[in-house]
Amino acid sequence: MLVDLINLASGDGVNLDGIFFAPAPGVSPPGPVDALLLIHGSGGNFYRPATKAMGEDLRNRGYACLALNTKGHDTIWAEQGAGRYYGNALEILDNSRADLRAGIDYLEQQGYRSIGILGHSMGAVKVGYYAATEVDDRVATVIPISPVRLSYSYYMESEDAAEFQGIIERADQLEAADKAQELMTVNFPIAQMFSAFSYLDKHGPAERYNLVALAPRIKVPLLVIGGELETHTRLRDCPQDMVTAAVNSPRAEYVIIPGGNHSLTNSTGKASATVLDWLASLAPVSAGV
Repeated sequence: MLVDLINLASGDGVNLDGIFFAPAPGVSPPGPVDALLLIHGSGGNFYRPATKAMGEDLRNRGYACLALNTKGHDTIWAEQGAGRYYGNALEILDNSRADLRAGIDYLEQQGYRSIGILGHSMGAVKVGYYAATEVDDRVATVIPISPVRLSYSYYMESEDAAEFQGIIERADQLEAADKAQELMTVNFPIAQMFSAFSYLDKHGPAERYNLVALAPRIKVPLLVIGGELETHTRLRDCPQDMVTAAVNSPRAEYVIIPGGNHSLTNSTGKASATVLDWLASLAPVSAGV
């Protein structure tokens, strides 16, 4: 299968790599959506297996797909020749909006007008956040897969509260000492390196990216997919709670894949089938999608 490696600039001037899956020749996609933007999870990238499998399955059914790196790809990376560092460890999640808009712009430039945005894990947060905060009429549906619940209050009431509070205090101390960019290794909610600033941005009391709180602001059809095995505090019941809160979406549903793990890496075929069924069932654009 031939694909196109692409490089484009986000709205804030950072170059992003990705892969474009042209739709299979002679196949027309069912439903109103004609293209999808695919966004990876924490520390991931556009060629992670779950993202790649989704792109291949969708293009075989006639959908164009762009799997795109955000600035939060991998743990830390340097922009060549610019002397600037990015990556999941340093990411300010709000900045991902420029990345997603660049991806949607690219798809529009290829002639696509009705675009779905789909993300795995932290990518699910990014597509949900984009749909809730950006006015973009090109977005026809949002599909978070294995969304992460970024909720300080939820974590503080969980069985992991003591560990979480300790990390927050450590990050606060670094920030107070003017060391907000200093890296620290944590094990909650995932085992990763974060700068204190990045950790507080994603997990602090402001809860800027709490998808359950943001869900009422999503005004396009919403499909949230999770796995039966996603019982960790950061994942538990997030699909159900998002859909319950999405009171202004014209259609909001969730599906839990039996036996599915995080990001459904053990159930990629079932994940793709669920997405394809959803896309085919959407109402035509003229009917208000």
